[in-house]
Amino acid sequence: MEALYNVKLLYPTDKPVSPGIISVEIYKPQKGKLPIYIKGLDENDPKNYIPNIAKIIQEELLTRINIDLATQTEVYIVEGDGKYKVYFNKSFDDFRIEKE
Repeated sequence: MEALYNVKLLYPTDKPVSPGIISVEIYKPQKGKLPIYIKGLDENDPKNYIPNIAKIIQEELLTRINIDLATQTEVYIVEGDGKYKVYFNKSFDDFRIEKE
């Protein structure tokens, strides 16, 4: 499966002047949702910063194409050979992560 769009993004962490770096890949819609795969590119664990990352992806990538991250996408965090699915409830601060 080939990505429609991929980009590297910076996001804030709890370490001063040390942003996290992620790779974001967006694929063709499947089952009515846009699959988004996130992979950490540094020592920070993206799973610890989901609200920050979600807000940045929404503001910088999805708002301009009228897509709501919480309701119209499936977000995955890729780690090595495994992946985790992120489930959002009513806000980016209200979520759960499950290993797939």
